[in-house]
Amino acid sequence: MDIRDRDTRWGLLVPISPALGLVYYCTLLTKCKEVIKNIRSDRVTYGALIGLLISGMISAALAPDKGQALINMPIPLVFIFIYALGRWGIVNARDFLKAITLGCGLLGLVVFASHLLRLNIWHGSFPILASFHRGRGNVLGMADNGLAAMLEAGIAGGLGFFLYKSQHRWLYLAASLSALLGVFTTYSRGSIVGSLAAIIILIAMNSQMVRKHWKVIVVLGMIVVICISQWPGLSRRIMSIANVTTNSSNVGRLQIWEVSWNMFKDHVLFGIGPGHYGRTYALYRPDGYIKARSPHSLYFFVLTGWGLVGFTLFFGWMAVSIIKPLIQDNTAYRRIAFAMMISFWVHVLFNDLYIAHVPLIMGCIAHPDLASSSDTPDHP
Repeated sequence: MDIRDRDTRWGLLVPISPALGLVYYCTLLTKCKEVIKNIRSDRVTYGALIGLLISGMISAALAPDKGQALINMPIPLVFIFIYALGRWGIVNARDFLKAITLGCGLLGLVVFASHLLRLNIWHGSFPILASFHRGRGNVLGMADNGLAAMLEAGIAGGLGFFLYKSQHRWLYLAASLSALLGVFTTYSRGSIVGSLAAIIILIAMNSQMVRKHWKVIVVLGMIVVICISQWPGLSRRIMSIANVTTNSSNVGRLQIWEVSWNMFKDHVLFGIGPGHYGRTYALYRPDGYIKARSPHSLYFFVLTGWGLVGFTLFFGWMAVSIIKPLIQDNTAYRRIAFAMMISFWVHVLFNDLYIAHVPLIMGCIAHPDLASSSDTPDHP
């Protein structure tokens, strides 16, 4: 991995702040013509873009505030285009994934150290390393669940590169543990569940290598369990995940999801209109239910705003684009990239978030640099 390489440099930086991810998008746009050419030649991606454009326009046309709906309508289209930037704009996908892993590990160290030092540093009204003195932390504007989601890819990535990469193996494992420690510091339950799901999937997809390193994995598991048991606030937070009777956050989410489902049932095909959730929720909310401006689930965000047609087009595209490369050429790098992005899609069952490097990682799964014909770490 060469720090002078463009994709490596940006891989280290994008986990730090979504703003850096936006700058990297602009860098990748220098290959816009090639990316668009490849989109047009990929029937699944091109078909999804055309389908979502048409269905989104219909959703917007049926919405009460058509101008607001048109402004929000391109959201899934932009997501797919960023995926395309990762798939056809990134040159060195392997080192990009390794660099993201190390960047997440570095961010995890910063988060945990800031927590220990109880930092609250601001530049005017902009948070630098803030809210660690009496909160869950804020790094450059990303706080709580959003901050945790920035770290997630490094957990599965570090463990995956430890299993397969002989050189610097322990550095990647350290990055994985550091990112996990950062997630613990944020107390994000959605991120903890997502990270656990990613680790389980990574282990299931790489059973041969897991058997080779099972002693290390068992020791790591014991260390994590001991860490949780000795961290009272974290232990209580994890125990509350399954409490759907007295935990106000969980009860509130269930209420929001119930209202979201009722909204969807009345607007099945094309939804209530992109960007209309807050105003529509107020009309459907029963007395005594929690107030909300968002559905606290990315799946309900798409389902209510774009309807069943938009939901099927978007997530159908995603399933084919991610799973097809794994079936056709199931390399170690692709399995690691899959685990790196899956934690996000589990996390957003409970939150509606956007993390800049996630669609890029998704694009890397189908990248030719991760194919078996390239230099992969598949050899034990």
